[in-house]
Amino acid sequence: MTKTITRLQQSALCMVYLALLTAVHSPATLCQVFEPDDETCLMCHEAYNDGLARTAHRLSSDTKNATVDIGCVSCHEGGEVHADDPSVENITNPAKMTSAAVNSTCTRCHQPHTEMDNVGFDPHIGEDLACTSCHSIHNGVTALLMDEEAQFCGKCHVSAVNAFKKRSNHPLIDGNLTCLSCHNFTGRGNPDYGYGGNANCYRCHPEQSGPYMYEHEASSSFTTEGGGCVACHFPHGSPNERLLNQPNNSLCRQCHGLPPAHVTAHNGEGASFGCLECHSEVHGSYDNSHLLDPQLGIKIGGSPGSCFCHNVGD
Repeated sequence: MTKTITRLQQSALCMVYLALLTAVHSPATLCQVFEPDDETCLMCHEAYNDGLARTAHRLSSDTKNATVDIGCVSCHEGGEVHADDPSVENITNPAKMTSAAVNSTCTRCHQPHTEMDNVGFDPHIGEDLACTSCHSIHNGVTALLMDEEAQFCGKCHVSAVNAFKKRSNHPLIDGNLTCLSCHNFTGRGNPDYGYGGNANCYRCHPEQSGPYMYEHEASSSFTTEGGGCVACHFPHGSPNERLLNQPNNSLCRQCHGLPPAHVTAHNGEGASFGCLECHSEVHGSYDNSHLLDPQLGIKIGGSPGSCFCHNVGD
C-alpha cells in the first residue's frame, strides 16, 4: 500500500510540474505589460512598426496569438522616463550603443553567431562588431540586413570592393550578384565564409565541374595537391584575363616546370607556345591525361589522335 501511495504521489507531482511548464511556455500566458505601451511610443515614432510588421520582430500588439512578447521597450530601455521627458539622452538606441551593449541586448533572445562550428574560426569576433553593424531592425529587408545588396560588407572589406573594379571581375558592381551570393557571413567553420569550396563556384559555372576521367589536381578542393578554383583564379577581380592570379604561362609555372622536351625537341619550338594553346582542357579532360585539346592533332595538320610527340589518347 505504501508503495502504491508513493507512486501516486510521484505521478501527481509530475502532472503538476508539467502543468506549470505548459503554463509558463504557453502562448496564452504571453501577456507581459510594457511600460510605456507601444501605442504611446508610436504617437511620436509614427510608422516605426511598419518595418517590423514583415519580420519576426513584429510587435505583440500588432499580432494575433503572439508566441513571443515583443514591445518597443524590449530593445529601447528607459521608455517610462522618455515618455514623460522625450530626449535622446534617456532612451537606449541600439544603433548608437557600444558593440558590447548591442550584442548584450540582442542575445537576450537570439543566439549569437558563435555556433559550435564557428568557435575559433570567426574573424568578426575580434573586430568589435555589433549586430547593428550588419543588421537594421526596422527596414524590413530579408534577414534584417542593412541592405539587400550587402553593401555594408564594403565598409570593412575595402580591398575586396576595389578588386571588383579591376579589368577582369565578377559583376558585383553591375548588380548581378552580391557578397552574399558566395559568402555565408555567419561562418559555418569556413574562415573564408565560402559556402563550400568549388561547389560555390559550380553553382554558376557548372561546365567546369566535371566529373572528369582525367582530373587536374589543382582544380580540386578535395585533395592535398589542389586548392580548388582559387588556386588559379582570384574571385573578386584581377588585372589578368578570366580572373587569373598570374598572366599567361606564369600561372602554370607556379606548379609546373617547362618540360625538357619542349626545349630540346624540334629545335625548341614547343617552348614558343603558350601552355593553353595545347593544354586547353585545364579544368579536366574526358579524353587524355595531358589535358590536351582533343582536336589538337587536326589543328596542327595531323590526325585527331596524334600530335607528333603525344598520343592524345593516353
